[in-house]
Amino acid sequence: QLVEVNGSPCLKLTEDEEKMTIPGMKTIYRLYDAAGESGDPSQSPGGISCSTTLPDVLWAGHPFMDLMALEEEPSPSAGQELGIRVLGQLGETTKVIPTTVEPLHRTYFRDGQV
Repeated sequence: QLVEVNGSPCLKLTEDEEKMTIPGMKTIYRLYDAAGESGDPSQSPGGISCSTTLPDVLWAGHPFMDLMALEEEPSPSAGQELGIRVLGQLGETTKVIPTTVEPLHRTYFRDGQV
């Protein structure tokens, strides 16, 4: 979708709020909660004990939100409280604290260059 022209943010005007574009270049992050039901990394997400040592990333928790942020905003950090706004509820701010943050956006082309 068109979000910027020659460095100037663009907004699609429509009466349907869900179809409106959000101006500016953005990046996406996946936020994870604590591992397992108790938050204990030795527990699997289903609560079954795990005796095998596995990489931490497998036990980082469950994804609970994909966060869209402007490119110029600071990246979220694990353990840092974030004030977020849910689309469609623009007047309300919700606070979340992710235990793991995974960047999802990868730029392959910019300004016609690979």
